[in-house]
Amino acid sequence: MKQSASYHPALDGIRAVCVVFTVAAHVKDTPWFINGSVGVDVFFALSGWLITTLLLDEWNEHGRLDLRAFYVRRFFRIIPLYALTISLYGAAAVTLSVVLGNTAEVDNFLSGFVYFSTFNGEYMNHQDGLLFGHSWTLGIEEKFYVLWPLLLPLLILGKRLAIPFLFLSICLLMVPAFAWGLLLRGYAGLGFGAMAAFMAWRSPACRQSLKGSATQPVTLALVLGAYLLSLIQPHPFLWNIAISMSAALFIGSIWLSGGTTRIKAVLEFNPFVRAGRLTYAVYLTHVLVINVVVLILSRFTDDPNWALSFALSYSFSLALGVFLNRLIERPFINFGRKLARGSRDSFPLRDGSKGFMLMMRRKDRQRGARS
Repeated sequence: MKQSASYHPALDGIRAVCVVFTVAAHVKDTPWFINGSVGVDVFFALSGWLITTLLLDEWNEHGRLDLRAFYVRRFFRIIPLYALTISLYGAAAVTLSVVLGNTAEVDNFLSGFVYFSTFNGEYMNHQDGLLFGHSWTLGIEEKFYVLWPLLLPLLILGKRLAIPFLFLSICLLMVPAFAWGLLLRGYAGLGFGAMAAFMAWRSPACRQSLKGSATQPVTLALVLGAYLLSLIQPHPFLWNIAISMSAALFIGSIWLSGGTTRIKAVLEFNPFVRAGRLTYAVYLTHVLVINVVVLILSRFTDDPNWALSFALSYSFSLALGVFLNRLIERPFINFGRKLARGSRDSFPLRDGSKGFMLMMRRKDRQRGARS
């Protein structure tokens, strides 16, 4: 399948690494040297960068945003597989309750159903809806997808109202949370990614800094440094936010670098890229798979080994991800793109301009040629 010009396989490599940490975090008795919570912090930064960059590219080409096309693509990218996954978790809760001889799993699932079925999992009490509790990240991302395309044009046009309105929106979203720290992490990560992309678009100096030959190893070292500090100096959410900030710069350097670097070559390793394309399906279903694996292993031992539980859980999650990607995810993504393309066909090009970014890229190349 032909990939979009905006497709960067290294980002799928980053996704693949992150979801490994996420699965590891949800397997019982995770070793001390694995802080699996940081996977979602990198995801947030990546989403902020990617969505903002794609929106800015569209603005450059057309002078406005096709919000209908954007929301259509997001809907068919997220909702069909998400709805199916909720059904799978509901069926699993019933099955577990029958096997265990009590209604605890069903009660727990129902206690969180209203929240995660409406993409408000971040507002659940952390004791409710545990079987699908990781949906809190999707709740934060969905609100970002709804609000950010509406606010971004204000920033582009230099409207002074944009920043206070953005700040007020985030404050209102955080007010009813039981775990406000999760929201702080989420919106900080998305914000770092979005602002890095916006500054790279607006400022040639920022763009040149991110493209510098030393930027990738330096920003990667910052990510790894913050990760190590999260292990030896645990401060709730401090290092998670530091990881998001440094990850936003690292992702920007990967996106803007023209050639192949050693770091990009590793991230573009084909197995990483293939696994990264399954990230959404794996993320949605991995807790379900972990429960099944633990249930099976418990028949043979009272204390399942963590490494074995993790290896089986990750492997089966990938296998299920392949099935769901081919059966549900990819067909609906393509259908959403087709519907969005119909909107774009009637979307006028910006008269007399290839867009700010295209112009700046030409200037960057000219500057490089002179040097």
